[in-house]
Amino acid sequence: MVSKSEFCDQIGNAYQHLYDLVRLRNHPLAQLLVTDPAVDQKERGWQVHRRLLAAIEELYPGTEAPPYSKEWRRHRLMVLRYVEAMDAQAVADQLAISRRQYYREHASAIEAVAGLLWERSDNTAFELTHQPAISNDTNAMQRELARISQTDAFASLPEVLQGVVAVLNRVLEQAGISVEITLPEEMPVVSIGHNLLRQVLLGATGYLSENVAQSRISITAQPTDTTMRLVLEADTYDISTGDEFESRLVNLQEMLQMANASIALLYEREAPTGFVLELPLEYQWIALVVDDNEDTLTLFKRYLTPNRYRVITVPSADLVLNLAREIRPDVIILDLMMPEHDGWDLLQLLSNQPDTAHLPIVICSVLKQKELALSLGASAYLPKPFTEQALLAVLDSLQDMD
Repeated sequence: MVSKSEFCDQIGNAYQHLYDLVRLRNHPLAQLLVTDPAVDQKERGWQVHRRLLAAIEELYPGTEAPPYSKEWRRHRLMVLRYVEAMDAQAVADQLAISRRQYYREHASAIEAVAGLLWERSDNTAFELTHQPAISNDTNAMQRELARISQTDAFASLPEVLQGVVAVLNRVLEQAGISVEITLPEEMPVVSIGHNLLRQVLLGATGYLSENVAQSRISITAQPTDTTMRLVLEADTYDISTGDEFESRLVNLQEMLQMANASIALLYEREAPTGFVLELPLEYQWIALVVDDNEDTLTLFKRYLTPNRYRVITVPSADLVLNLAREIRPDVIILDLMMPEHDGWDLLQLLSNQPDTAHLPIVICSVLKQKELALSLGASAYLPKPFTEQALLAVLDSLQDMD
């Protein structure tokens, strides 16, 4: 027997520990929200987690609700705080409200969620005999993530991983687990929503943390031409893979299908040790960079790859013409001072060939020859040394000309 006021307090407390599955499985709400005696201890925590996320989705007021209305703000606050796991001040900043108003709005949102769940009881003894099946909660969460993904189509993998580790930090520390992240220096964005990817990685990493106490989880990423292969691997063998695991893996697979991504088990010596995710890459532009300085080529990759450019570098001018014909880049970035071939000759050659004359060419040089470069066919001029902002501004100006 629990009063409505006590139930509301429990809801608020559970959201504070939304990603601490050990805490959730032993939380007073677990007995109230998950009444099936067949559900084991570990799965109980996940079901509470999913039902609390599904309740946030139920607060969504629909597309007709005016922006910044009470209903819209209440739902958005819960998404920012508990789906995106932002801290209170960051949420207040996003909603352009004061910290004091944030706490008022937060209390109102918690009351609304508690009201939704309370209505499913008989309002005297909290017996959730009409609680929807867990598949309904899962579908509700998937609808919420799908809706968010419509305006959130890309993600920075380093940023997502840092957020996941930060959210699970206390859980990992309690289990004696260290996390080692190894990423390539030039990281393209992945074409999957930030929040969708975040929830999948929270689920996968959270499951590993339950099974590999006093261990290490390594996270590595390797891009190919079309995908990012992300490996989450524990150095402990034979992770538990019963029915609970299978249902959770299916849930993660269904979520990733929204973004044409996939997840599978990783095996070592025929024992499961982690997960392998294949995340799609969708480069929006191709940049062919011609420069004999390796450090400069590396700098171009560092600046452009996170901004959805596939960067192809060439250290000399020998094969540029044939390569440009083959890959048809969106832009060619050309240095003028190269030891074997003069950049001026290459500029004129590219500008005068019928199959390359339409390609925008940016001259990037220490030579102060902007007017001459433009008169000989260049589309833009970028002086060295350059900043990331200056480079992107030049390329953006070319896109505006299309």
